[in-house]
Amino acid sequence: MAAEQRGMSSGPHPGLLEHITATSLDEDYAHVSRLRREQPEAPRRRSGAAAVVALAMFGALVAIAAVQTSRNASENASSKQFLVTRVNDSKAALTDRRDRIAAVQREVARQQQQLLGATSTGRALQSRITALGVASAAVSVSGPGVRVVVDDVPNATSSKQQVQDRDLQKLVNGLWESGAEAVAINGQRLSSLSAIRFAGEAITVNFRSLQPPYVVDAIGDPDTIPARFLDTAGGRWWLDLHSVIKLPFDVNTKESLTLPAARRLSLRYAETAPSGR
Repeated sequence: MAAEQRGMSSGPHPGLLEHITATSLDEDYAHVSRLRREQPEAPRRRSGAAAVVALAMFGALVAIAAVQTSRNASENASSKQFLVTRVNDSKAALTDRRDRIAAVQREVARQQQQLLGATSTGRALQSRITALGVASAAVSVSGPGVRVVVDDVPNATSSKQQVQDRDLQKLVNGLWESGAEAVAINGQRLSSLSAIRFAGEAITVNFRSLQPPYVVDAIGDPDTIPARFLDTAGGRWWLDLHSVIKLPFDVNTKESLTLPAARRLSLRYAETAPSGR
């Protein structure tokens, strides 16, 4: 009997465990619920106050952003106007200086011609200066010559149907070989320092982009240049381009052509001429 009682006392009590498990969470919930019933408005008041503060802060930020944006817009407009004014002033100053340089150059040329024309030695020197100026493209030149006009194939679909920089190079070299004294492409005078090359999306001459059609003016004997040109490698090259690829190629003589002086001329080397020359 005692053993039975010990066995009963050492074993678990299912009723007590079930009661603890079933009621432990309920008591916590009940405690929280009682606190809510006693103070139902406090959390709501705190959350409402927090919302008001958040809205106030948001409104302040929006107002500050609007003011800053307005100030930035005014400053940007003022800065832009200032830059535009500076650019216009700089352009006006540059134009004025260029005009003054051109006026001085004209006066120097006039004085030079007047002084050199006073004596036979001076006139001979003036003729030599003029010839050197033409050869170096330092001065503009006028006279009879030949005009060659080349162009891309209409509605060209490949680069082969377009005039390339090497095509113009061969054309110009052929004209020099034919006796041309001065050459210009689309108004760009060629000198010994000029480069005909492809840059970006266009052929450039003297660092200026050109667009087709390409008008090549050559001053020289109009009676001999055309025939001599067709016998050169450049002339034969263009005859092939015209007959095979159908690139437009037209040669005409001109009674009078005017070619401007070359731009970007820089003196590389000079020395005093020996006495007696």
